[in-house]
Amino acid sequence: MKKKNWFLSLYITILLLLIFFAPSYGWRVRQWLGETHEPPIDPNGLASENIVLKAQLAELQVVQSQLPVAPSGTIRAMVYSRYPMNFRNELLVNAGAQSGVTAGKAVFFGTTLIGKVEKVFKDTALVQTVFDGDFKMPVRVGSAGYDALLTGGTEPKAGSIIKTAAVKSGDVIISADPAFPYGAPIGTVRDVAVSADNLFEEATVDFPYDINSIQTVAIEK
Repeated sequence: MKKKNWFLSLYITILLLLIFFAPSYGWRVRQWLGETHEPPIDPNGLASENIVLKAQLAELQVVQSQLPVAPSGTIRAMVYSRYPMNFRNELLVNAGAQSGVTAGKAVFFGTTLIGKVEKVFKDTALVQTVFDGDFKMPVRVGSAGYDALLTGGTEPKAGSIIKTAAVKSGDVIISADPAFPYGAPIGTVRDVAVSADNLFEEATVDFPYDINSIQTVAIEK
């Protein structure tokens, strides 16, 4: 027992001498005694993980703010930025064939129909919006459900309305195309005028969104 205590005392004495008179060696000894075998912390790795988490949080916040209510049976997708060339007639989204997107399906912003899927790729899809000059869709206008044809373009119009229709500013315009969900809201009537051929009435349309500010959409499955 005495021999064991003598060795312990000698060990402690040597350790104290190293700590006070040879700090570098003493530091190594202390590291060895308290070694946990944990990998060193990489500050660059932590910064990278922090940026990824912030990006994911920002994406979720955009989805939450822009899609408070989405139609059931839809695929959510983010809209790619095309700054500074913000084309209103089409949107490129980050969901494609692998997500179940198919051509011809309706595309919504919230519950408002804004266009349809024109082309589908593996991981992306091209959306034709109501601001495309080639976009056409049968619709109904107002509480009486007057038939009309929505024609896209820079200023979309609901035309071919019978002249006896009591269409007025603020009347809602809904989808009536068998290819899309019936009754999906599209916009409201802004102004009503007689068509150039004097045969029908036509209405300019107000939309409840700014197409250039849309960052996320819902695509019909």
